[in-house]
Amino acid sequence: METRILTTTDELTAFVATLAEETFITVDTEFIRERTYFPNLCLLQIASFKEAVAVDPLAQGMDLRPLYPVLARPDLVKVFHAASQDVEIFYKLTGAVPTPLYDTQIAGMVCGFGESSSYETLVRELVGAKLDKASRFTDWARRPLTDRQLVYALDDVIHLRKIYELMQQKIASTGRASWIEEEMRAQFVESRFKIDVNLCWKRLKVKSRDPFYLNMLRAAAGWREEMAMMRNVPRQRILRDDVVLQLAAIAPQSPEELSEVRGLGNQLSRDWQALLIERLDAARLAPKETFPTPPPRHHGLNPAQDSCMDLMRMLLKQKCDEADVVPRLVAEREDLEALIKGEVTAAESHIMHGWRYEVFGRYAEALLSGKLTATVGTTRHGYALAWKQAA
Repeated sequence: METRILTTTDELTAFVATLAEETFITVDTEFIRERTYFPNLCLLQIASFKEAVAVDPLAQGMDLRPLYPVLARPDLVKVFHAASQDVEIFYKLTGAVPTPLYDTQIAGMVCGFGESSSYETLVRELVGAKLDKASRFTDWARRPLTDRQLVYALDDVIHLRKIYELMQQKIASTGRASWIEEEMRAQFVESRFKIDVNLCWKRLKVKSRDPFYLNMLRAAAGWREEMAMMRNVPRQRILRDDVVLQLAAIAPQSPEELSEVRGLGNQLSRDWQALLIERLDAARLAPKETFPTPPPRHHGLNPAQDSCMDLMRMLLKQKCDEADVVPRLVAEREDLEALIKGEVTAAESHIMHGWRYEVFGRYAEALLSGKLTATVGTTRHGYALAWKQAA
């Protein structure tokens, strides 16, 4: 397969024209985000049937817009591995999630490649190649890129083509194509990549359940998020989490009161102080019915429920082993706990729908209704746990 680096918009436009007959392309990115809020895209790799190219978004005059229609083309599958951060980049660039999208990490977890389905594992087991890990953490923003960096970057999308083709064969033989499609739709909904500053307070470890405090916290955390996005720096560079929590508790109404917030120091200019106080004032005067609802209290399982959880987890592991599916993709502990405690109905739990229901949900339903019981039976290797279905 031919490889090359594209450094002009004309070269990118010409390459895009060659994709007209393709049914899928593999895509990867190299980026840096240690000192920024948004990922800084440093290199974009694409492989078609004929060639693999590295697109240099940092090249002078490079415009990536000729690529945008390709990312939205409904008859062209965009294949990634561990796509979340790549999709975040493309969503920021285009305002949309690439579609249709295929993530080989998720597919690997559904079709028997283990808990993490790491790219290295898939390359080794499906392609029979070994990755050059030395280039993974190099400075991708530095120019010129070395030959070793380019080989590493392009190998990613070249190997990914083979991985995708072999996975498609395996999935077709197991009849799980609809499982993968269902999972891709659920994992890459547009709402996952929209930033809602009004929800940022939920990331913080909050002890208080007072609605007024939560409303002030929502205002302070939302203001911090907006400033971080505007300056494109990590949110902790604007204000630390502990300072945001103190702002909500003190609810300052003046620069003098703001100076009482421990740890704030001289971080904020006068203009920013005024903006922050204005935001907190607006929150203070907001109608009570608009305040955030305190999150439900988390109560642990009682001893009887703990025993039920043990059975559910054993059942989950056994059924996932039988289906060759990673258990955490089917259900997390929180999902099982919500069912056991009656916090969600079967109809509300995603375990009880789609392919998860076939793999595990129907057995969990039977266990909770008393129609499935755990027994101990003998095998040629000794005793083993078994499940008995009521007639």
